[in-house]
Amino acid sequence: MTRTVESPSNPAIAAAVRALRDGARMALEGPRMLREALDAGILPSTVFHVPGGEEEAAARLAAERGAELVVASPRAIERLTDLASARGLLALARPPRHAPGELPLPEGGLALLLDGVQDPSNVGAALRSAEAFGASCALLTTGCASPYGARSLRASAGSAFRLPAATSVSPEEAVRWVRSRSALLLGAEAHGGVPPDQLSPSSAPLVLAIGSEGRGLSAPVEAAVDVRLTLPLLGRVESLNAAVAAGVLLYALAGRKSDSPKTSAEKR
Repeated sequence: MTRTVESPSNPAIAAAVRALRDGARMALEGPRMLREALDAGILPSTVFHVPGGEEEAAARLAAERGAELVVASPRAIERLTDLASARGLLALARPPRHAPGELPLPEGGLALLLDGVQDPSNVGAALRSAEAFGASCALLTTGCASPYGARSLRASAGSAFRLPAATSVSPEEAVRWVRSRSALLLGAEAHGGVPPDQLSPSSAPLVLAIGSEGRGLSAPVEAAVDVRLTLPLLGRVESLNAAVAAGVLLYALAGRKSDSPKTSAEKR
């Protein structure tokens, strides 16, 4: 029998708040995000929804895959999200978990390394660009915003569900992962690097490292960079934010072909 929740102080809502706060669950806000998650093979445990309309139709799809349905008032759902358009449906699901060793990076492939990027919207938007421009995976070092928080998920527009990502990876572990894949590590720098169109084509995998908004790349990642890339900017603009820089550089790297500079691992 379907449960009904009216009050924002209901124990089921309180438990959901704790699960979201602790990172044990992520919030799938609204029917569209729920459908994106289902299409990516993510199965929600619970769906809070108002009866009728698109919300109920999406909730029924989740129920067919084992989710518990809870009919809830908009007031109750409002406690779980600050997004007005999502107050008709919110689902809870376990965030995806990937160890670095599970991440795919084929020969000639492209991956994204976010190194201490703290703004959730930047994290989500960077993952969206990574998927759009053909990256096979992403690594996020400690200090990065979670890709599965509400703001990150909104900005990723579903990419966080589809792009395999390892989170809370130490910078040292990220560097070891790059070397284990015989990849070329490219570091985004505001000044002093080469423009991406001057990078020689390479058959080696490429890993683009984007540093934090304030401090840039961490010391271990900075020291391991094979090539520093800088986007030429006009006017008085000093730099781009992390998500925009990631998008432009990923687009530039996506078209590169084979033959190229040796990685520092190969040089050694």
